Amino acid sequence: MSDPRVVESGEGEAYVLLGSEHITFKRRGVPGEECSIFENATQAGYQGPSPHLHHNQDEDFYVLEGRFEFRVQGRTAEGGPGTFVHSPKGTVHTFRNVGEGDGKLLVTVSPAGGFEDVVEEFGKPTQEESPPLRSGAPDAATAERYAAVASKHGIEMVPTAPAVN
Repeated sequence: MSDPRVVESGEGEAYVLLGSEHITFKRRGVPGEECSIFENATQAGYQGPSPHLHHNQDEDFYVLEGRFEFRVQGRTAEGGPGTFVHSPKGTVHTFRNVGEGDGKLLVTVSPAGGFEDVVEEFGKPTQEESPPLRSGAPDAATAERYAAVASKHGIEMVPTAPAVN
């Protein structure tokens, strides 16, 4: 069981993931038991992570700021502040910031252990409080390294079918 604590705005372990997501952990739960909660801030136009699934964790998204599009198991939904999306373990999902400005999600992964380890291993610690500027998707080598780290922690990147013209 974890100890009670208060994490103020702007506080928490912060990382930049894939050069574009600003992840700030508000709670890191006991792996396999409790949940972990973090803020995920992105710039307008951020295309989100590649479609993926968590083999061991449910992932919940709550929009705090901005407007996001979510794809969960083939369904697409768009929403602003107050929108909630649940992605049970084994469900292919992704999101993107479709708003005109920075967006912020409150994300819960349950049980803890998995995604948090990916962020710690692949992300870069930061003292910045806002999402970094980034253009484009990560290069193929970075995406491949990220997929390998994610796989080690129970997250599978799902290839997308090429567009048909």
